[in-house]
Amino acid sequence: MSRARSSRQVPESPSLVKRIKDWAVPVTLVLVVMSLLLWGRVQLQNPEVMSVRRVQVDGEMHYLQRTNLEQVVAQAVNGNFFTLDLLHMRKRIERLPWVASVSVRRVWPDTLRVRVTERVPLAYWGKDAMVSRQGVVFRPQQLPRLEGLATLEGEAQHAKAITQDYQHMDTLLQTVGMRVSRLRVDARQAWRIETDNGLTVQLGRRDVLPRLTRFVQLYPSLMSQETERRPETVDLRYSNGFAVHWEALPASDEQDQAGLYQEYGEVSRTLKYWNQTRTTSERRG
Repeated sequence: MSRARSSRQVPESPSLVKRIKDWAVPVTLVLVVMSLLLWGRVQLQNPEVMSVRRVQVDGEMHYLQRTNLEQVVAQAVNGNFFTLDLLHMRKRIERLPWVASVSVRRVWPDTLRVRVTERVPLAYWGKDAMVSRQGVVFRPQQLPRLEGLATLEGEAQHAKAITQDYQHMDTLLQTVGMRVSRLRVDARQAWRIETDNGLTVQLGRRDVLPRLTRFVQLYPSLMSQETERRPETVDLRYSNGFAVHWEALPASDEQDQAGLYQEYGEVSRTLKYWNQTRTTSERRG
C-alpha cells in the first residue's frame, strides 16, 4: 500500500508566469478599448473636430431678415456636429419677434438645417406691437407699415380673446360694406369699434357679438331711412335697440345743428328722434 501511494504523482499547479500570460491579453484589450473610448470622447468634445461648416435656413420669410437669423444661429453654435445643443439653439431663435416656430436638425457630416415658420400679422397692437392670428402679441424692432391692418388695443393677457372676436366682428361688418379700423377694449372691458368709413360703435361690456349682429341686420333698413346724412356714432348698449347720432346738416337747418339722436327699436323697428341733450333713462351695459 505504501508503495502504491508513493507511486502516485500529484499534478503541478500552473506557474505564476502562465497565469499572468493568461490574463494579460484580455486586460490589455480592455485597457485599449477604454483608452480609445476616452480619446474619442475627448475628440468629440473638441469644437475643432467635426465642426459645423454649413447652415441651411429654410422657410418662407417676408419680414424676418435671413442674415439676422443666420447671425443668431452662428452665435448659438456651442459645440461640434455631435455635441451641439439643439434645444438651446431653438430657444435662441424663438426669441426673435417674427419667429412663430422653428425646428433644428443635424445633416451629416457638417450641416445644420434650420426651418422657420414666420408669424403672420393680423393687426397692430397699440402703438408699438403687432398681434398674430393666434392672438400672440409681439414687438418687432422695426414696425412695418402695412395697408389694411386694423389697430387693436387692450390688455395683453386678453389678446387671444380680443383677436378672435375682432375677426368675427370684421366679418360681420364686411357684409354691410364696412371694415374695422380700430378696436379698443378698456380697463372696464367695454368694447368700442371705429370703422373705415368713420363710424364709431359703442358695444358695452357684455353680449358684444350679439349686439353687433343685431345692428348689422338692421343697418340696411336704418340707412334707407336717412339718405342725406351718414351716422357718426352708434350706441348699442341698450337692451331693446340702439341709438344713432347723425352728422349735422348745413347751418341753415337749426334743428339739425342742435345735434339729434335717433333710436332704432329692435322690436318695433320704428324710428324716433330726440334732442342730443336729453338724458336717456335706458340701462346701459
